[in-house]
Amino acid sequence: MLNINPIKTKSWKDLKKHFIYIKNYKIYDLFKKDCNRFNEFSFNFKNKIIFDYSKNNICKETIYLFINLLKEINFKKFVNLMLLGERINFSENKSVLHIHSRDYKNIFFSNKNNLSKVYNDFKINLNKIKLFTNIINDGKWLGFSNKKIINIVNLGIGGSDIGPKMVVKSLKKFKKSNINIYFISNIDGTIEEILNKLSPEETLFIICSKSYTTIETIVNSKIARKWILDYFDNNFSSISNHFIGISNNYSELINFGIDKDNVFDIPDYIGGRYSLFSSVGLIISLSVGYKNFLSLLNGAHDMDVHFINSNYSNNIPIILAFISIWYNNFFNYESESVLVYNNNLSLFPLYLQQLVMESNGKNIDRNGNYIYDYNTSPVIFGGIGTDVQHSFFQFLHQGTKIIPCDFIAEILNDNNSDSYTIHMSNFFAQTQALAFGDKIINLNSNNIVNKYKRFSGNRPSNTFLLKKIDPYTLGALISLYEHKVFTQGIILNIFSFDQWGVELGKKLSVSIHNLLNIDNIDLSKNKLDSSTFNLINYFNKYYFNK
Repeated sequence: MLNINPIKTKSWKDLKKHFIYIKNYKIYDLFKKDCNRFNEFSFNFKNKIIFDYSKNNICKETIYLFINLLKEINFKKFVNLMLLGERINFSENKSVLHIHSRDYKNIFFSNKNNLSKVYNDFKINLNKIKLFTNIINDGKWLGFSNKKIINIVNLGIGGSDIGPKMVVKSLKKFKKSNINIYFISNIDGTIEEILNKLSPEETLFIICSKSYTTIETIVNSKIARKWILDYFDNNFSSISNHFIGISNNYSELINFGIDKDNVFDIPDYIGGRYSLFSSVGLIISLSVGYKNFLSLLNGAHDMDVHFINSNYSNNIPIILAFISIWYNNFFNYESESVLVYNNNLSLFPLYLQQLVMESNGKNIDRNGNYIYDYNTSPVIFGGIGTDVQHSFFQFLHQGTKIIPCDFIAEILNDNNSDSYTIHMSNFFAQTQALAFGDKIINLNSNNIVNKYKRFSGNRPSNTFLLKKIDPYTLGALISLYEHKVFTQGIILNIFSFDQWGVELGKKLSVSIHNLLNIDNIDLSKNKLDSSTFNLINYFNKYYFNK
């Protein structure tokens, strides 16, 4: 693998020279220069997604120079290594094969003998998802007392929770069954609140944890098991009727009491935040039905094919990665905002926070060197339009920091009333206002009050106009952002598929937990700073004497 510091390349230096030139051109100027700019800087993906990136501080030369960068670092080789199953997740010595978890057309597996077992495992797993979906949704899965299951609770956290939960919420109008679906991730008492509403006889739990070492999932699964056993007089046989396991830690779930036939595998080569298309997506299939789950996979797969086969200049994920790096490293715009103009997509910005910042929030490069001379991941935040227009949009339009934005909305919404056209008029207006400011209206600059009303514009955005938010299109959108992250990671010379940054806090919490409910902790015997020491003492004083 070529591990090249990007700023040492000729292409990066060329981009710096180009930046000095183009930074003086505002978005308004670029449109004035080319009134048909949209035609040059937009794509139509299978008549399902319109991607408009014309409202950015870029020109054709910008894209050309970034393409030179990809060629200089031999980007194509990295893509091929991923497809071949090579261990490109070097820091964990793992392959990266999440795109193979939706390749049911057998395109990426063909003629790759080293991946024949991966493909066989994939087919077995997909058939198992189909089987369980049909059994449960047809009411043939019965609890220990022979009652039908009407509640399914997914117990997981991180990639075993955020992605599936986002998809289930996004596709709620495609819900096929009358089963109630719940997601429990944290250990803040949420599980007790939900269990109080449910009947043990009619509830099925899915324990979803790749390693089954995550404390939150372990604690919640034990609470759920006790809840079931208490109801059925500690009859251990009841566990197999009320628990399904999804994990790479097969033996631990068998010891938990789950029937071996009810355990799904999460392959080691699929990272948690990339796993919703694998067995982790069982809860999605149970919600929207197996055919819609396949459509989700199909949309993602078609975007995979687009990413792998399209020219760099016509490649949506690659263009999106270019734009992000351009702003984060040349303009020093350190944040990006994702604005979804559909309430069903409300969890999509949260999902992207994990995907982007857990993947590329790194300060060590692939050579093991500290990164001090360029930026890796931007800060991701967002919300639902038009709600957020009444909160942080003031900052987006007139703040001292410029935040590039991604706007996402659908055309064929079920709401056919005038209210939806009003909603969408806001969607279009905001991208226009950010880009062009008050040049589209006339303000008397001599009026002092009008100075506070000024909109400078020149604030970039991308627009994704989805024909419809359906399983296929959502799958394609998720895949699009996955490949954006992959491309950024390769350019920035970092390992995108590990997440060592989440480990230290978890390890420290184990030792700290032993200090809770202890009076007068001896600071000299514990590796605690004075702040943490006093905060723990304060907590102990009031929590255990309440």
